[in-house]
Amino acid sequence: KQWYQRRVRGLIDRFNPYFFVMLSAVILPFLYMFIGPIPIFHVATTKLQVMLVLALLGFFVPMGCTPILLIMFDVYKLRNGGELSISASNTIVSVYCSCFPLGACIGSFSAGILSLYVPFEWSTGGIGLLFIVQSVLSFIYCWKLAELKKRSTGEGKPLLEE
Repeated sequence: KQWYQRRVRGLIDRFNPYFFVMLSAVILPFLYMFIGPIPIFHVATTKLQVMLVLALLGFFVPMGCTPILLIMFDVYKLRNGGELSISASNTIVSVYCSCFPLGACIGSFSAGILSLYVPFEWSTGGIGLLFIVQSVLSFIYCWKLAELKKRSTGEGKPLLEE
């Protein structure tokens, strides 16, 4: 394996995947608000600021997306008695992978519509506000998964910890 694959795998193994999902869910709304940035922050827009925010987005988006696949596998195994067939695995991966082009389509479409009515600063800030809603939903999802684990196994540990 490449050195970066071992390093990322080591981080996910060392820390619980929920940690990465929650960290991403907290940081992403603020990053989207600073792409423009929203005029209420009174920050001057520079090329360096936009490049830095885009680089951070490139880091934190995968940080939230990658562990979700592991969590989806474990939820399926938990609900189906520990079994994960090849067809179930293929279905989960297909649904997971189809979300990326769908999100790109919806994002581009909505950005095109938003750009007709609001300036760039407010459109990226609006995406940040939508990400706050997504973050709250992520917290609720992880809370419900912890309750599912507790009910099914009698343990309070996160799903991926043995």
